[in-house]
Amino acid sequence: MAPPGGKINRPRTELKKKLFKRRRVLSRDRRRKRQVVGAVIDEGLTTKHHLKKRASSARANITLSGKKRRKLLQQIRLAQKEKAAMEVEAPSKSTRTSQPQPKQQKKIKAPQDVAMEDLEDKS
Repeated sequence: MAPPGGKINRPRTELKKKLFKRRRVLSRDRRRKRQVVGAVIDEGLTTKHHLKKRASSARANITLSGKKRRKLLQQIRLAQKEKAAMEVEAPSKSTRTSQPQPKQQKKIKAPQDVAMEDLEDKS
C-alpha cells in the first residue's frame, strides 16, 4: 500500500521530463517520415497559395486551373520581355554618358561696391 498522499501531486523529476520529451520528439520524426506528400503539377508555377495549401494539408495534390496557369505563364513572359528591353536600353544610355562632355566655365562676377545703410539712424 502506498503512503498517504504519495505520488499523486508530486512534480516530475528532470529525468522524467527529458524522457517524455525524447519520446515526443522521436514519435514526431517518425510521423513525418511516414507522411505521404501530394504531387505538385506545374512545378515551375508555384505561388504563395501553393505554399499555404502545402502547409495546411501536405497530402493534397496541388493543381492549377487552366485559367490560372495561362495567366501565370503570361506574367512570366511579359516580365522576361520587359527585362530584355531594359537590358537593351541600358547599354545605349551608357555609350552616351561615356563620351567626354565639354565642361562649362562658370562666369565670375567682379565684386561691386555696395553702400550700406544704417537702419538705426532712420528709426
